[in-house]
Amino acid sequence: QASSGSCHRDRAGLCNAAPMSALAGLLPLSMAAAVSVAVAQSGIRQRQGRRPSNVRPRCCDPRSVATWAPLLAACFLLGAPLVGAANVAACPATATVSAEDWQAASQALADLGATGAPPPWPEWGRAWLQLGQQVRLGLEENLVACPEGAVTALLHSVGALDEAEGEMAALELVKMLHHLVASGGLPALGVKPQDGGEPWRQQWLLTAASLIRFAYLKWVQVPQDSSSKEATLPPIMPALQAHNSFVFKQTVGDFVRTGVYDLELTENSVLFSEAFAFMAFCRMHEVDYVLESGVYKGVSTEVWSLFAKDVSAVDIFISNEANQRLSRRSNVRLFEGDGRALLPQLLTEQPGRKAAIFIDGPKGELAIRLALSLREHPQVAFVAIHDMAPYRQELGKLGAFFLSDESWYQEAYGHLDAPFKARPDMPAGGTMAFLS
Repeated sequence: QASSGSCHRDRAGLCNAAPMSALAGLLPLSMAAAVSVAVAQSGIRQRQGRRPSNVRPRCCDPRSVATWAPLLAACFLLGAPLVGAANVAACPATATVSAEDWQAASQALADLGATGAPPPWPEWGRAWLQLGQQVRLGLEENLVACPEGAVTALLHSVGALDEAEGEMAALELVKMLHHLVASGGLPALGVKPQDGGEPWRQQWLLTAASLIRFAYLKWVQVPQDSSSKEATLPPIMPALQAHNSFVFKQTVGDFVRTGVYDLELTENSVLFSEAFAFMAFCRMHEVDYVLESGVYKGVSTEVWSLFAKDVSAVDIFISNEANQRLSRRSNVRLFEGDGRALLPQLLTEQPGRKAAIFIDGPKGELAIRLALSLREHPQVAFVAIHDMAPYRQELGKLGAFFLSDESWYQEAYGHLDAPFKARPDMPAGGTMAFLS
């Protein structure tokens, strides 16, 4: 239960004590009283994420989530005061949201519906941010326990989430809502008629799901390739094959001499052929600063430390194994937090250095969106993303210049992975894509 004195931290471990009573200054006096009572009873604290760079992915036009976030909330607002208020008021307490908080939110909707006026943007979204963040902490539980309240809080606060934690956090929320609500990820959220009211009011969750699906397909999704895999994988950029081949030939000896084959292997790490390509392009661009998002047990981080002057690696949680492995590497700095927010900050701290970035978390389309944002920084030579095999065709359209599973490359340098091939019990590797 959300109880007095509780403090729910975000994935970067941040917490803020700003009260939910921020809603009180924006809405009628009855709402202020309702919120004040709820806050006094629950003691819920608001958490606030780090603000990342204002650089936006060029694939995510309109230029900012702030363009479409009000669209989501405003459209949903048409139905929420009508059917949401009564349903939200009856929501049970969950691990992250108290019954009093649900009731205060319900009163806010009812009071706004009574005025017949639009909310005071953008303050309205900021006032909902605390409840939205509480819902996110236990997303699936809150969606099942109180679908009306959870979806209402999340959509009203998504613009403020973009403002507080950055565009990538808002895109992740849309993706999660799409998978859980619009795509039937939670069967308990199936559309069910409500008692009384016109049929179109009964189907409000389906309306919200339709809007969520549109936002996901428009601004988040990166299409995956067809399931059939080619026997021979051609170069993603054929015109660069000869150039890349020359770069690799000049660097392979240096890679072997780094001492990489003396490192302890672990499962789910990068293959040496992938690490070699990363090092080769670092040498070509005279990179001396490597940034990494997604550390796991620290194998790739340690590999980068063998040839880069400095390495900064970020993960939501740094494991003891990673800490122990990397403690002997004086040129490695580890940071716990959200790489989507921390990587831009770390770049701005070293404005004059040529940098390369490796993303192994987040995964999938969110990793691609992050890479497209980071490559806009002038000091970034290239960005490499792990586990990109399903997105080959789309990556070609987005400017990828090399993929580590290209057949010609594996024929020439697949032997670098001999230690992993000798350990079939140790799964490792995945297609690494390079963008600049």
